[in-house]
Amino acid sequence: MQTKQASSFKSRSQQGGFTLIELIVVIVILGILAATALPRFAGLGADARVAKLNSARAAILSAANMYHGRWLAAGSPGITPVATTTFDGTVIVDNATGYPTLAGMQFALNFTDFDLTNVATGVYRSDTGHATCTVTYAATAAGPTATVDSSGC
Repeated sequence: MQTKQASSFKSRSQQGGFTLIELIVVIVILGILAATALPRFAGLGADARVAKLNSARAAILSAANMYHGRWLAAGSPGITPVATTTFDGTVIVDNATGYPTLAGMQFALNFTDFDLTNVATGVYRSDTGHATCTVTYAATAAGPTATVDSSGC
């Protein structure tokens, strides 16, 4: 006994697919979308480094002001007895300004993801590959400054 082939099944010759032109059109459209999106995402590394520097700048100013507050609460000792005051065993505050010294700031921040080769001069680099992508800390009696240089990011 023979069974009839169901009408929902089509023979191989009747099954359709995508034509070559349809495939080429889809590839061209995807290429155009990729070409417009690529420049948008190409500069994200530099944006991330600038954001990292701005974050470090905020952390530096916050730490400087926090230790200045502790220095004031300790009676703001003058430079007569000693030139510096030490907090937390490692953070050194200059008694002339009331703000952490360059070495003291290094201990206050404990940055682990920065290039610290120039930290003795107050310069924190975002990484070793970008020498002019820095934030620089300085403290005077007028207050702390943290200057971001994003020219080489």
